Amino acid sequence: MQEIFDLIRTDLAEVERVFSADTVCSVDAVTAMGQYLQLGGGKRLRPTMVLLSAGLCGYRGESAVKMGAVVEIVHTATLVHDDIIDNAEVRRGRASANSRWGNHISVLAGDWMYMQSFQLALRERNFRILDLLINLTQLMVEGELLQLEQIGRIDVAEQQYSELVYRKTACLFSVCAQLGAVVAGQSPEREKDLAEFGRNLGMAFQLVDDLLDFTADEATLGKPVGNDLREGKVTLPAIHTMAHCTPKERGLIATVVTERGFHTVSQREIVEIIERYRAPEAVKARAREYIDRALDHLKPFADSPYKRALEAIPEFVLNRDK
Repeated sequence: MQEIFDLIRTDLAEVERVFSADTVCSVDAVTAMGQYLQLGGGKRLRPTMVLLSAGLCGYRGESAVKMGAVVEIVHTATLVHDDIIDNAEVRRGRASANSRWGNHISVLAGDWMYMQSFQLALRERNFRILDLLINLTQLMVEGELLQLEQIGRIDVAEQQYSELVYRKTACLFSVCAQLGAVVAGQSPEREKDLAEFGRNLGMAFQLVDDLLDFTADEATLGKPVGNDLREGKVTLPAIHTMAHCTPKERGLIATVVTERGFHTVSQREIVEIIERYRAPEAVKARAREYIDRALDHLKPFADSPYKRALEAIPEFVLNRDK
């Protein structure tokens, strides 16, 4: 990943500058929150995809940098709102925005960031960009609503789970990759290829994320593990396990979901059941399928350092530990 970032180091630094400049608000609390979240780290994977996709299509310039900042601001806004909905207290090893500033200020600050990202995008005077961002925002809101409908249910089917993952995570990855083609003035066919690359990469990313919630080291992950079941969310590791385990074991998983915590049943017991039915291997295999599909959509593009960088990202996504 360091080699990948080296390829676009200058542009990424510009993305950070634009992010910082465009999250200054007349309300001091919003500005402080934007600075706090920006300094909180993160992989900057989404702006990296915009910049690499644009480079793949033969474009490096101000428009790609602006779109990198736009998607990072959108992503930051979604994290703020997610933490409010989930009552999360920690994000990337630090206090979440809502636990530091409270829900009222945080939800409005998240709204402001969404609008600010649109204002930045509007400066491009490109209706195609606005069309993608409006559709993206609608999909992500639908994702939050679908998740609220599914919380506390243990009968979530894999198809329902996949639809949720697309709306909550993969649609943003898809737009990040597609925006690179848009600012480069590529054909609809190449736009679609990059959109599908991003979509499949995003699906794999979320599957690995959901697996790490069961298997990761908490200090490395930067947030509590076991959070999904504790919040009543049934993800693919649990869906796979419940399709193969005994009624008694299914009942133990259901108890955690119902109690919203590891009170009657320990986290260790659940992890043992997950591992007994080889859910980690099954989830990794499904993530690998998505990655293979993602790589297929890069084949029409000519070889270049940008293509090789994009081809390397899926392996990073599959093997990450946080």
